[in-house]
Amino acid sequence: MKFKKNTAAENERKIQALIFDLDGVLTQTQHIHKKAWKISLNEYLKNFVGKTVSKRPVDDRDYKIYIDGKPRYDGVKSFLESRDIELPFGDPADLPSRNTICGVGNRKNQLFNELIDRGDVEIYQTAIKKLKKWREQGFKTAVVTSSKNCQKIIQQAGIAQLFDVKIDGITAADRKLKGKPDPDIFWEAARELNVAPAHCVVFEDAISGVQAAQKGYFGLVVGVDRFDNETALRENHADIIIKDFADFELLHNAEIEPYFNLPKPLIFSNGTEVWNKLVQKEPVFFLDYDGTLTPIVNKPEDAVISPPMKQTLKQLANNYTVAIITGRDTEDIKNLLKLDQLIYAGSHGYSISGPNNLEKEHEKAEEIKSALDIMEQELVLMFTDSTEGVQVERKSYAIALHYRNARDSDIPLVYAGARKMLENYTGFKLGEGKKVVEIKPDLDWHKGKAVNWIRKTLGLNDEEKYLPLFIGDDITDEDAFKTLKNIGLTILVGTHGQNTAAQYSLKNVFQVKEFFDTILKINKGNS
Repeated sequence: MKFKKNTAAENERKIQALIFDLDGVLTQTQHIHKKAWKISLNEYLKNFVGKTVSKRPVDDRDYKIYIDGKPRYDGVKSFLESRDIELPFGDPADLPSRNTICGVGNRKNQLFNELIDRGDVEIYQTAIKKLKKWREQGFKTAVVTSSKNCQKIIQQAGIAQLFDVKIDGITAADRKLKGKPDPDIFWEAARELNVAPAHCVVFEDAISGVQAAQKGYFGLVVGVDRFDNETALRENHADIIIKDFADFELLHNAEIEPYFNLPKPLIFSNGTEVWNKLVQKEPVFFLDYDGTLTPIVNKPEDAVISPPMKQTLKQLANNYTVAIITGRDTEDIKNLLKLDQLIYAGSHGYSISGPNNLEKEHEKAEEIKSALDIMEQELVLMFTDSTEGVQVERKSYAIALHYRNARDSDIPLVYAGARKMLENYTGFKLGEGKKVVEIKPDLDWHKGKAVNWIRKTLGLNDEEKYLPLFIGDDITDEDAFKTLKNIGLTILVGTHGQNTAAQYSLKNVFQVKEFFDTILKINKGNS
């Protein structure tokens, strides 16, 4: 998908276009869609003849998982497969009475139109008010929906004039575009708006729509929580979630600014240069864990990798050398991932373990651990009663003081306590991360040196043959970025608020997975 190159003046305005889903975001027709779906599918189940299948009526869970947001025929196919029912696709011209996917879908559409014709289409007033305001401020706008009834609905609702571009189910069929959760219809809207996806905001209430927008690498994906769907929207990587447009602003909004101020260009926006490198040389992956393979959470113990990411990571390790370089203890990260194919470098590389008896422990291990044992006891006593929300996490080669859940007034006490340890015990230094300060050994060893040790030990340091690739999200990853800057690919996930030596950016954990999936597809195509 090609987009114009933005001028310098246009780039000053990072947000240039707004793309809206229709039903559930701007119009209140979801209940009509849902009613039409339930009637049509329940009629089909009731009259189904053949093998024994579940005839349980369609419920809200079925609707959310198998139907909501998808093109009509895809929704029919997805739902029937969930009941172990196979139907021939048929033809879009099939009568509503035909027992084909198209016939069942056309029956739903017939019912929907009958229900629409009985009354006016309701709109979400605050959403339309904001849409009008943003158009007055100069933002381009598009409506993107899987529905083939879009034109009828927006005309009946009196909002057709509010969109520069309309991409709907009819457009998708005519142009042979894949529906949600694929990003094609969002890309088509961005192309017609003549704005790169990175400069667009997408508003979606359906899981499939959020997935599609994230797969399309759009600048910001706003999940609109109309029906207490926040958990599902968050699990499917909506960047932020709103319940009502009334309290949401585009300009001068500190919450959304980081999404349009990534420190380096998105790796997906760099044409073919990156992908050519990955084909010409064999990539070797070095990955942080927290914030890279799993989102940052309030408590370290809650950072559990998602099943889809774990499966992708496993496939990556089956094809390439993959090492996890993390501040967590080696045994901790092993227990979290449970993938024997991986190399694990815990405590920022002080302890390394991997397949074929790969082992390394720092020569000063016992001396370091003994001093940390004493410091840990003192810090626990120091913070147990005097502060609230400070978590003392002992690692093999460091002590992490987490203050993500602490009161703002207690944060200076955290740093003061850490500095006191340095005054009392020599040979240690402070390190900072996202809402954490670490007491760690003051030695000439860091993630970058751990990366090079693994490369050398495994014979992966031939720069003509191998491409080392490091992905991380934190300040502690900067040593690795600097080490590999001129010989590999370095990618920062999100932003950590300081300058970075990384060459590229990825917006979030979802995009990390998409990056891996793309590499695996390239590898499969070249095998």
